[in-house]
Amino acid sequence: MSHKIFGPCVCIGGMPGIGSVGKVAADYIAVALESITFQLMVSTGFPPEAPVQEGLARALQVELKAPEGRDDLIILCGDAQPLKPPHMYNLAGEILKALAAYEVTDLITLAAYVGSSEEKVFGVATDPDLALALEEGGIALLRDGIVGGLNGILVGLCPSYGIRGICLMGKTDGERAVDLAAAENLIGAASDLLGLDVSTEILGWSLQEDEEDGPRSPRHREEDSHAGYA
Repeated sequence: MSHKIFGPCVCIGGMPGIGSVGKVAADYIAVALESITFQLMVSTGFPPEAPVQEGLARALQVELKAPEGRDDLIILCGDAQPLKPPHMYNLAGEILKALAAYEVTDLITLAAYVGSSEEKVFGVATDPDLALALEEGGIALLRDGIVGGLNGILVGLCPSYGIRGICLMGKTDGERAVDLAAAENLIGAASDLLGLDVSTEILGWSLQEDEEDGPRSPRHREEDSHAGYA
């Protein structure tokens, strides 16, 4: 698929969700494109905790990153989603307001799909032309269902900010705490969609380790594991 279907500036990103599928894909793309953080956002709705790495603590945050040498792509990464819907909507509004200020024309969120299907990646769009382009590019449309959480809210609110929205969802069984295979499928679909040169060769080593001895998480709550929930 040609990236020419998009406007002059696209944002792609994924917040933590089932199997961390969208987050892993977004973080991987950001690292692969040598991106630099240029804006941070926090939410009072985030879980009451501070991540610590090598003795250093910081607040949970959302980051907007810019790949080195590019002014047509922004990457959205985040540590967590707010715990309650009002905070999700507030944070989504802050993110979309910032993207509109940077003249972003299209937003692609990356999420998870839990359900029985042979398709590895599903897509939805707020614009009929984008939906048709997804189908023509070999990405199956999610005909019915929901896209839950911040990844869904962001796309749903896009038209209110003059932005077109797409959500790509990698199929997962919902059992792994981190589903690298589903994330890899998302990375491939997003790379094809935007014409990105992102190799998943390094991720392949992690996939092998994950298949051999990776831990599995308990099954998600029933209300979180129906088809289309991300």
